[in-house]
Amino acid sequence: MNLDRLIRKFHALFVLTPILIMLNQDVFGMNATTAINLGGTGEGFGIVQVGGHDYGENSLGVWLSGNIRIGLSDTISDDFSGIGIFDARLSPDDMKIAKEIHSKLCKAVESGPAHEVRVVEPSPIYDVDCIKDGKLINKSAKMYELPQELFNLIHRFNSSMTRYLPEARPVVKLDARIAGVKREKENFRVSIEFRNRGPYAISFRRPDDLEPDQGDRLNVQGSLAGGDVFLDANLAGMPLLNESEISGRPIITPMGKHVIYVTVAPYSSMNFEYNVSPKIKIPHGAYSFNLVAALDASAPDVAPSLGFVDFHSDYKNPCRVTFDRDYPSTPQEWKEFEARKAKEVSFLMPGATVAESGYYRAASIAGTRDQFVRKFEQGTAAPDLDFQRWDRWEWEADLARATVCKSGETCPREGRWILRAKDYSYGSKGDLTYPQYQQRFRMGEQFPARDLANVEASRLFWEWLSA
Repeated sequence: MNLDRLIRKFHALFVLTPILIMLNQDVFGMNATTAINLGGTGEGFGIVQVGGHDYGENSLGVWLSGNIRIGLSDTISDDFSGIGIFDARLSPDDMKIAKEIHSKLCKAVESGPAHEVRVVEPSPIYDVDCIKDGKLINKSAKMYELPQELFNLIHRFNSSMTRYLPEARPVVKLDARIAGVKREKENFRVSIEFRNRGPYAISFRRPDDLEPDQGDRLNVQGSLAGGDVFLDANLAGMPLLNESEISGRPIITPMGKHVIYVTVAPYSSMNFEYNVSPKIKIPHGAYSFNLVAALDASAPDVAPSLGFVDFHSDYKNPCRVTFDRDYPSTPQEWKEFEARKAKEVSFLMPGATVAESGYYRAASIAGTRDQFVRKFEQGTAAPDLDFQRWDRWEWEADLARATVCKSGETCPREGRWILRAKDYSYGSKGDLTYPQYQQRFRMGEQFPARDLANVEASRLFWEWLSA
């Protein structure tokens, strides 16, 4: 994680919390004191679940007036979709528990750390406003400093507050989803929609300025209906097809990088279009697509920032798409697919375990390559090489299409093919090759029969050389 990401996340820690928090040296080992009031006034308490550098922070603010504010920036593993800040009213029964917690917290801050709870960092933080000598006093500390009984009571209470979400009023609510996936020539056009469901504007980096190497994510997850996740591609930082249609505000980051921030107006949406070249084969059929997002976001009229948010789309209402043919299926799709994959699959040294099945070709670092490819299955060991000629094995083609065919069969892959014959003679050093019968074939063409003197037709076959 670089300094830019640390600054972004550290800033979010201060500005996220929708409760009154005094950040002082006792809490974070810092000399500065920062007051933030984003939820209400009067006696109350709050909890901030500090998720660390790689996760958003969730928080709860409770006031003895009966109001609560729930802040959700980390919902990646919850049933809840999206993130936001929500206001609600406690029930009479929960109000009694809240008053009990508040009273015990006010006593706990006077007594000092109890040292009854195992220390775990980063620790949730509690914040409490108490009346003392007629004045409202604010105290903050780490949850593990509380007595065990009070720690458990707060944990149970905090965990139960999500039941208010269905009826809560959204102060801020950001959702995202896959709005569409379409076949477009040899690629796929993917549309991601961000929707603001609250009364305040929400801002974030334009998706092509996100930094996947720093944890930003716009993961498109696709699966055959009812199946496991089949496709998972992170579009964060990728070029936008509709960049010219999206206006934004340019800023310079603390590390001097120029980026664009976009703003989604209240109760509106914004779409981002991508051209995606799949790295895996996609069989035809009915698919469901969802989104997993992680990025910095802010609601400027409510708080300086929502912090680093991570969430998913509504899994109950995925984007459903039916593909009527496999990908790749056309000669051009296969050519581009295998060319991309050949650059991505690591070369193999003899004896190395094959991580990716395929047809591999012996090659030297000088650039020369063997005439024919060999079939390797995942999990097997790469065979030995003649180190006087070759240095390593390089992936070249997918196993889905054959590289050896008989005369009369249909050509499965476009490229140069050559006629060969099985050599079953004693002491044979390999099959025979007939360079005079080298020919380029297209997918779907029929391999011709050839008559060779002293060679039985059953021994003849065509073998692929290259695309």
